[in-house]
Formats: sequence, structure tokens, C-alpha cells
Amino acid sequence: MKAGIQLYSVKQHLMKDGLGTMREVAKVGYKYIEPFASERFGLGDGEKKYGLGMDRHAAKAFLDDTGIKIAGAHYYNMDDFEAMCDYFAFLGATQIGHGGMHYSSLDDLKEKTERMAAHSEIAKKYGLRYYYHNHFWEFQPFGGKTAWDIMVENTPADSFFFELDNYWACRGGASPITEAAKLGDRLILMHQKDFKKDCGEPLNLFEERIDIFDLDPELHQKNRHVGTFAEVGTGTLPIQAFINAGNKAGVEYILLEQDLCAIDEIDSIKISMDAFKKFKGIEWD
Repeated sequence: MKAGIQLYSVKQHLMKDGLGTMREVAKVGYKYIEPFASERFGLGDGEKKYGLGMDRHAAKAFLDDTGIKIAGAHYYNMDDFEAMCDYFAFLGATQIGHGGMHYSSLDDLKEKTERMAAHSEIAKKYGLRYYYHNHFWEFQPFGGKTAWDIMVENTPADSFFFELDNYWACRGGASPITEAAKLGDRLILMHQKDFKKDCGEPLNLFEERIDIFDLDPELHQKNRHVGTFAEVGTGTLPIQAFINAGNKAGVEYILLEQDLCAIDEIDSIKISMDAFKKFKGIEWD
């Protein structure tokens, strides 16, 4: 697999200087990027809101000039999906996915999964593989199955794939190694950050902080704070084992996603890049 970055890792810098930030990201060594589409961060409107802050022609020129490649792209707005597929297909992307959704019940989970399955067929029309990115709540149980398992079982294996966020899987009490083995070739991307040493709470959020049956959509924000995040290689997670499991499954990219930083974002991604270079099983151009 190759190492890249989810641009959410440098969101504060992107809001101030989008083009300059992406050039800095490339300078650090991240040549594979995963943009995130979110108007909440003031990244523009029209095509600019899809995460690069540029219309398709300017974005294509930028990618050609820097040698950066699109490893994937996150979307959240269910109503704007086909236009986003058209944009990223023009830029030479090969995959696009949902950055994570909440559900209020089993019926709501199934309805949203059905909508995403329909989106996977739209993505296929544009030559894109569709994927879904987890947080911790996908490992909540509904009867004898987790929400994650229900999504896997109720989506088409030939057009619906997965991006496993190893940190958030662990925070949901799951093993990324086990999940990678279960997904096999449906696992195409991984996200990585680290869990801070001595942060004062258990890795598994369901052990102490959260009722495992609580479906409050604000759980993520309430239980997401900078004190639990660490740069890759500085925390407690067995990242080499995750890389090994990902390679066994055929994962194409492992992407840094540093949700929150206690230090400057650029300094943070440099630390993680230095760590990535020390792991075995990562290819470098």
C-alpha cells in the first residue's frame, strides 16, 4: 500500500490558504490525497466545494503541476453526489466515498444504506469505486449484528467497498485486523492516526464513556477531543499490524487522518510522515 493523507488533517490551514496548504502537504511527502467536501469549512461553492477549492480545470492543472494524485474523496451531501462523481472522474480519481453517517434506528440505518448502495451504482457509471468510512458507532449492535456488519451484508459486493478507520474501529471495540480479514477485497482504503498514551480513558469508548445502545447523533462531537489523538507512531496502536492486515487484504492506500491536533497541523503531519517511513509494507515512489 501507499501512504497518503485525508485533507481534513490540515483543515485549519486549508481555510486560510487552500492552494498553499496543498503545496505544503506535497512538500512534506504526501503525494496521494483524499479531499473532503464540506461547505462548513468555507472551501467555496459550486465545484470548489468538493474539497480542492478549485473548479475542475484549475484542479486538473494543479494536480498535473504537483504530481499529486487523488486517492479518494469524501462526500456528505446525499443530494449532490452525481455532480461530485463527474468532477472527480474528470480529475482521474478512481474512487469516492461517504465520510460517515449517523442513524437513529435500525430502519434508518437500512434506509441510508439503501441510498448509499444506489450511489455506488452511480459511482460505477463514472468509473469510480464507492466506499464507506467508519467511526466508532458502526460497531454498535442491533440484535446479534453490528451496524457495520449490516451495511456489509446489505450492499452489493461488486460496487460497494469500505475504508477502515483503524483508530475509530478500535474506539468502537473492534479489531482492525479482524475487520480487514472479514472484508477481504472489499477493503480498499485505511485511515490512520494514533491513540494518545496516558490520556485518561480506555481505548474502547463503550467500556466507560458511552452506552453501547445510545444512538444520539451528537455522540461523536461529545466524545471527540484533542486529548485522545496522537500523531502516527507516537501513541499506543499496533500500526504495523494494521498495515500488515491491510496489505493482506489488498488495501491500496493508508491515509493519515489527524482529526484534531495539539500542535500546528503541518508540524503534526510531518511527524506522522516520518513514522510512516519507518513502517514495513508501505511503497514509496
